[in-house]
Amino acid sequence: MVRFNPKGHSQPDRLKTIQPRNLIRMLEPSREYLETRGLSLPREDELEIDYMKLAGILAVPDEWMDASVIEGLHLVGNLGTDENFDQLLDVARRNFIEVDVESTAADLAARIWLEAPQALELKEREAGSQRRRKFESFRAREQGNVLRPEQLPMQFDELEVDMEGWFMAKMRGVGCRVIRTDLPIEIRFMVQHGQPFKREPSRKGPQSTYTLFRPEKTDLVIYDFLHNELRISTSTIGELRLYREKFGKHVFGDPEKFVYSQKYTLAPLKTDGAASLLCRDVGGIEWVRLTELEYAWPCAFDYTERHKANDVFKALEMRRRGIETEAELLHARFAVKLAGEVNPRPVSIQPPNIAEYGRGEESAFIEQWLRVRGFVLVGLVADDENPQSFMAVA
Repeated sequence: MVRFNPKGHSQPDRLKTIQPRNLIRMLEPSREYLETRGLSLPREDELEIDYMKLAGILAVPDEWMDASVIEGLHLVGNLGTDENFDQLLDVARRNFIEVDVESTAADLAARIWLEAPQALELKEREAGSQRRRKFESFRAREQGNVLRPEQLPMQFDELEVDMEGWFMAKMRGVGCRVIRTDLPIEIRFMVQHGQPFKREPSRKGPQSTYTLFRPEKTDLVIYDFLHNELRISTSTIGELRLYREKFGKHVFGDPEKFVYSQKYTLAPLKTDGAASLLCRDVGGIEWVRLTELEYAWPCAFDYTERHKANDVFKALEMRRRGIETEAELLHARFAVKLAGEVNPRPVSIQPPNIAEYGRGEESAFIEQWLRVRGFVLVGLVADDENPQSFMAVA
């Protein structure tokens, strides 16, 4: 289903950031729709657009408006920002799209949408892959066998066909696409595939009806060649198993290259206390605070306790308490302030191998801090996969 933020395009000044000729081309599929609502859309960019009238119509779109127009405005609004200008320019040049010297970021996004819409959609998916996600980690069975980026394939036809068979058998439809993006210390593979059909109530004018559609989903598989491990972000156990095996087989030449074993521990919170949050020896991080901690007591009643504060260590100190050494630590959440960013990033750790935090290039600082402070079990031989533990992960 298309997404649309009417507030973003209900401001005339926002619409004026797009060159008139590009805006007219974007709106062309909804020309008749706009005319029935009192807007005469010019056929040449020399003529003045009634931005006030257009903004008023876009503020309250309905089901009769062309879906491609809604999607295009959504993408241009989300991606057509100054901080994305250089990346959009690269996308335009890779797709041989001509741009003039007066183009704004919004113009670049609009031109890409008009000439190569899939490239703009891919750019949004790449941006989405950097948002906070929950990842499962798998260690290489042979830690010394590290593959460099140039040793891995760029085409994934066999992998896509193999996984498509699984998706079809699980009633997720036809089609599967794997897209590779290289970063300094890791390689990202975006996996696009369908999901089971959804049927939702909807309205077509005065008529009550329903809409049947197949949602699309983008999962993320990351190969960290610095630490020789695979990280997978998906929502089902079946897909988790699928990616571990099929990526191992088709990308790395061994379906059992990566195995399930414990990666994370919260023991430093017990042994080192507030000192476990030190970060001066890790570049790129200004400070770290523990904001949430959940632990269980070894008794027959499944008793758990949770502390939540802006700074858990200081809050416990004021109450003359500390972290209970006899309790089993289940989950911790940290606030990590990266240099140059206004707001701290939330980082969530749940042993044995679940981590949740944004995966932009700056995530390397967070990963390094976790390793330096002992929250990552490094230098251990990967255990054989424990099926019971594997099935228990979320």
